[in-house]
Amino acid sequence: MSYNITQDDLNLLGQSRKTIHIKVELLNKNLKVMDSLDGLIINDEFNCANDSAQRRSYNCDLVIKDSTFNIGKDKKVWMDKRLRVYYGLESLRTKEISWYRIGTFMYVDMTYKFSSTERTLSLICDDMMAEYDGTLNGQIGGYGSSNTSSTNIAQGLTIPAGEDIRSSVIALLKDAQITSYIVEDIEKEVPYDLEFSTGVTYCEAWTKLCELYDSWEFFFDADGTFIWQEIPNCSDDSVVLDDTVMQKIVIDESANSSFSGIYNVTEVWGKALELDRDDRYASSSTYSGNTYNVTFSYYTSWDSVDHLTQIGVLICSDNLAAPKFSINGYSSIPIYDGDGNPLKAGVLKANTAYVFSYRRLTVSGNGVSSALFLLGQYQCYGKYVENSDECPFSVKNLGYEILQSLDYSGLSDDAACYNQAEYLSYKTTAMMDTVTLTTLVIPWLEVNTKIRYTPKYNQETNQYIVKNFSWSTANGTMTLTLYKFLESFSFVYNRRNQK
Repeated sequence: MSYNITQDDLNLLGQSRKTIHIKVELLNKNLKVMDSLDGLIINDEFNCANDSAQRRSYNCDLVIKDSTFNIGKDKKVWMDKRLRVYYGLESLRTKEISWYRIGTFMYVDMTYKFSSTERTLSLICDDMMAEYDGTLNGQIGGYGSSNTSSTNIAQGLTIPAGEDIRSSVIALLKDAQITSYIVEDIEKEVPYDLEFSTGVTYCEAWTKLCELYDSWEFFFDADGTFIWQEIPNCSDDSVVLDDTVMQKIVIDESANSSFSGIYNVTEVWGKALELDRDDRYASSSTYSGNTYNVTFSYYTSWDSVDHLTQIGVLICSDNLAAPKFSINGYSSIPIYDGDGNPLKAGVLKANTAYVFSYRRLTVSGNGVSSALFLLGQYQCYGKYVENSDECPFSVKNLGYEILQSLDYSGLSDDAACYNQAEYLSYKTTAMMDTVTLTTLVIPWLEVNTKIRYTPKYNQETNQYIVKNFSWSTANGTMTLTLYKFLESFSFVYNRRNQK
């Protein structure tokens, strides 16, 4: 959950002298507080990045006070224990400590050190995803012929086509016994059967679901809550720190420039489209009054066409805007792209075979109860060219293309491939324009938040997005990587304006 920043928080950042505290709560598997490790941490390191499901990590050395720090199921160090870490700042005026939760972690590796002068325990901890991504197991169990009566959504290691994606994610969360979660509704369904091999982890299953459509992510937040959401572009987000605060807390700055990994054009190859036994192909079509017509003797009405049936059609003419489709002269239904928008003129080309998916819909205000969704040609494909005036690496500014061609076989329509290409071009242009700062520790900061800052190297004030950060409490400083926020990029502009 996002932290609500107050003036008191900003005042604490600006104090001329800081007294820092670390508090570590010991939790059970249900995240209930069992004990506290106050005052035992002698040094630590915290890292947070926005580019992986394993978002946070925490390493520390602590003083061993007694035998309760031995490894054992009745000790403070065991597989069913969790650590919740807080960073504290003491007010010079009131002497009160403000505590900031930085993460909920699991033990991964432990090292004991003994000498004549010290007894310490070194811990390497990852966030809650470690329990589900294979780091500390996380394999999905309870499947196979012996479990045929199970109601698990992934029974038989298959998530069937037509299942609501949000419901599928939540079913896996419940199977993993995760009770604290926020799952945004993608409002789309699993487009084809997802089959998993024996030994698949929950993280792999979530990843497969996440990659069915573009620009979604999942992770555990600092509270230990599972988050499933669209990747934020921060277009409507407020600035959490402005230049008046940043100039007081920045200690050092470096602007990073590299031409390695820059791509201003991205093409994404998606799923190869194959018609199954129950699908249909029409080798001819007619186009009249903006409606494509085909004939199939198999169907007696739209009601006899199964949900998610794929229909291949050799298109006879380029389409006008918002075309429709009819079988055997039945009432015409709209043709949409993968985002659910009416097709623009010229998307379908004459003498070209396309694959569509027939979907039954909840009846909307315009009375549409079913539609044909364009998947693509023989293989789903999308290409995006970055032409932003503000981007120094755009084709428009460089004068030439730098192409990356990528395989995303989970994407099952052209629109999803295009959207993914658009996002990946953003990552390899805008997100490569970075500034690295050394600042005083900002304990409530999160990745994907917006900062206004004037770099010393160019004196140009811009908005930046937090990409990653790390700190050691003993140093009292943090390393912070920012990339420039540019509203003219399509990934930002089109989503704000609901392309």
